[in-house]
Amino acid sequence: MKREFKIGMFIAIALVILALFIFIVGDLSVFFQKKGYSLFVSFDSVAGLEKRAVVRMAGVKAGYVKDIRLERNRAQVEMTLNPEVKVPLGSKATLAALGLLGEKYVEILPGESQQYYQPQETIEGLPPVSFDQIGTLLLSIGEEVKEAGKGIRGLIGSEEARANFRGTLENLSALTTDLRDILGENKDEINRSLNMPSQAIQKFDERVEEVAHNLDELIMLLKDTVQENREEIKINMKSIKELIRKTGESLKLLNESLERINKGEGTLGKLIQQPDLYEDAQETVGEMQRVIHPFSELRFSLGLRVDYYGESQLMKPTLSFRLWPASDKFLMGQVIRDPWLERFVYSVQAGIRWGAFSPRAGIMESNVGAGVDVYALQDRLLVSFEGFDFNRSPRPQLRLWTRYAVSKYLYLLLGIDDFTLASKRELFFGFGLGLQ
Repeated sequence: MKREFKIGMFIAIALVILALFIFIVGDLSVFFQKKGYSLFVSFDSVAGLEKRAVVRMAGVKAGYVKDIRLERNRAQVEMTLNPEVKVPLGSKATLAALGLLGEKYVEILPGESQQYYQPQETIEGLPPVSFDQIGTLLLSIGEEVKEAGKGIRGLIGSEEARANFRGTLENLSALTTDLRDILGENKDEINRSLNMPSQAIQKFDERVEEVAHNLDELIMLLKDTVQENREEIKINMKSIKELIRKTGESLKLLNESLERINKGEGTLGKLIQQPDLYEDAQETVGEMQRVIHPFSELRFSLGLRVDYYGESQLMKPTLSFRLWPASDKFLMGQVIRDPWLERFVYSVQAGIRWGAFSPRAGIMESNVGAGVDVYALQDRLLVSFEGFDFNRSPRPQLRLWTRYAVSKYLYLLLGIDDFTLASKRELFFGFGLGLQ
């Protein structure tokens, strides 16, 4: 009776400590944050920005977002900056993101002043560029490009139109060559035209008439090309109508074929209407179920756990996985980073589940060990007792810890390690993530 009373008292004390740990201590990251000073910045909108988001200056992490609140219809952001970070006067703050889909953070654009903002002062905020606005502009440009592409395809859609277009380009090339020859041939005349303006003007008029004549021919050729493409468009519309008519006929034939199949006509209809086919299919499915049934209960889970030993100020990460070949049997493997040995150790254990109790045994932290887990509160609460390294002098290493699942994928833990030796006894706490 005394033993059961002691176990009950330990579990009750562990639950009280765990509750205080959850509701009072709160976010563990508070212990690891540097104490700094606060600065404020206002934005019209901080959509996507969350508390504890990173604050960067010149791209370097400088602090974090402590609070976000609404003041006078604007978002007031309180930033906690590291003590060593000094923000020059005239600096500006804006919202940025790590890539197109990355998390939002506050970017401080440093000014050039030699004086710095003091705690509780406010930095000027710049409005961020919205990806929605950029997307709308790109869509508008895309639509215009599509319209231009359609016009070009309509203009030079046929082989004849392409030939006409190539002829037009050749005429333009010839025109360019003529202009270059004109400039080359009349270079000396242009120089002499400073002394003979009337003669130069007369020759220039003649050249202008030739250029105008070539341009008229070019315009007429373009008009002819457009007229020819209009006929091509009409022909294409007729082809589309013919294609729609043929598609309707095909759908009608398909509908008639389905009706014949439903009536049992034809080879496919007889196959579907045959009564023995359904029975053979049922037998085949039954055989497949009997074959795959041993594998249907196979489950796999993966977890990451981090323990923090307060007295040693060391962190002990553990990567674990479990394989359940049956609902009441499991295999567990772990890879553990031992901060005292400064190397990795391993665990491989097998266990069985009997109601609320789950004994297990095997290799524990590279030594022979065993343990028992006790589940409660629909498996949200776990109390575990472990022992390993039985050849150690003067006694093996014993550990007692409890775990409480805050959600399906997150749990908190608290325990005492090596509690039989006063020189090595140490409390630890931590958290874990689990994937089913």
